[in-house]
Amino acid sequence: MPPRGPRRLLPWGGARWVRVVPALLALTLLGRSALESPAAGPPTAILHAFDLPYSRVAAAVCAWGVEGWSHVQISPAQRSHPGPFAAPMGWARRYQPIDHAVIDGLGSEDALRELIRRAHGCGVRVIADVVFNHMADLDGRPDREDPLVYPGLRREDFQGLPGSPLRRPCRDIDSRVPGRGGYDDGNRDAELGCWLGSLPDLAFTANVRRIHKAHLDRLLALGIDGVRFDAAKHMPPAVLREYVDHVAAGSGGRGWSYLEVIQDGDTRAEHTSGIAAVTDFTLYGALRRLFRWGGDLRSLPAPALADPRSVTFGRTHDNLAEIRPRREEALDPWEDPSDAWLATAYVLARQDGTPLVLAGDAAAAPYLRAGARFRRILAARARLGRAVSETILRVIDSPELLVLQRGGEGFAVVNKAAAAFDQPVLDLTLTDLVGCYRELRHGFTVAIERQGAKTAVTRWGGGGRGGLAIGPREALFFVRVPGALCRS
Repeated sequence: MPPRGPRRLLPWGGARWVRVVPALLALTLLGRSALESPAAGPPTAILHAFDLPYSRVAAAVCAWGVEGWSHVQISPAQRSHPGPFAAPMGWARRYQPIDHAVIDGLGSEDALRELIRRAHGCGVRVIADVVFNHMADLDGRPDREDPLVYPGLRREDFQGLPGSPLRRPCRDIDSRVPGRGGYDDGNRDAELGCWLGSLPDLAFTANVRRIHKAHLDRLLALGIDGVRFDAAKHMPPAVLREYVDHVAAGSGGRGWSYLEVIQDGDTRAEHTSGIAAVTDFTLYGALRRLFRWGGDLRSLPAPALADPRSVTFGRTHDNLAEIRPRREEALDPWEDPSDAWLATAYVLARQDGTPLVLAGDAAAAPYLRAGARFRRILAARARLGRAVSETILRVIDSPELLVLQRGGEGFAVVNKAAAAFDQPVLDLTLTDLVGCYRELRHGFTVAIERQGAKTAVTRWGGGGRGGLAIGPREALFFVRVPGALCRS
């Protein structure tokens, strides 16, 4: 393997999250008819506007739609822990609810309404993140049943208060058994009644469910198109089904929900996948092995959940070491974020799954925006009945190069090496690729032609060359276009 050279870590956050590339706004290359506005229903690609104020999301959402994202996911909307939180953990307060009856924190109810109005005006749907498993840790205050602390909640709505024998931190369940902890004690039900650290765990009484459904109704009335249920493995499946059905009924069947299920020794996706789509941590674990330094891309395709709806990702906010004071607080983080971006390119190129991409990652790695457009175009062509099935091509024997075909309609190339890759001759005889293809970010064309019994790349961009060439740490996405574009 060629040496990678020094690693370069890009900062997380700031204005880069909403940076707009002017070329994207021009809708060049294929035009709006080829991209199509996203239809209501399942997303083609979700951009996670993690911890962004709703006014900033509203300002950027139409540009994101042009880039190819069908849905934008916002951070939780309910009134949350007032803080203060020292950087870099300020985002965590959004996942510590105080009052589900009030929208406040990243923006007011009016700001959220305006965000949704703008998004719908340019064909983008909005997914809301909701936190229903627990409430905020208010520094161990004993008066948790006080309505001024948690409006509408009563003592019996909690699994246990400080000092109560019912209080069981998840990581300490069955800690008396040597070698076994809270997430690997062989008891799936234990995760349903434990506390996430110091966060007061809710019992799903009729009162709690009423409060949660009222929050969902408020979001639906504003026009929300889908819901992510945080910490879903800590909630009873019957309650999750009740909430998902409530979203479906309240949206007239158009709402799209998914469940955050972090798999462990006790929890498998199958426990809840019959209720809604779930997060695919099986795929994430495989990607971390294959796309890091020393990983072998010839082992692709990576193991993944069998459910084609599953939410797939190169990383989520749970995996970000950059936003935590200590690296060990992140869930299986990458050593190099650029490895995660290349893994995300693979996620976008695949046929199955519902890709979720952090807005910060899409800003840092421009090829991910091309991947979102690629996915939208292929989804549109699939609706027209064209073949877009996924195949990993074994046309180049390299541990650091991936070539993934999507029927005859497109293909993607990912190079995770620190050096450019250049192969002057590329035989594609056993593939479905033939015709003219255009790269969505750079705009150059590739011609793949039959020559007797063989099929080969006869043109790769300009300069009269064939084969394949890609820069270091790069991903390219190609879609089929009229052949005349390869003859100009």
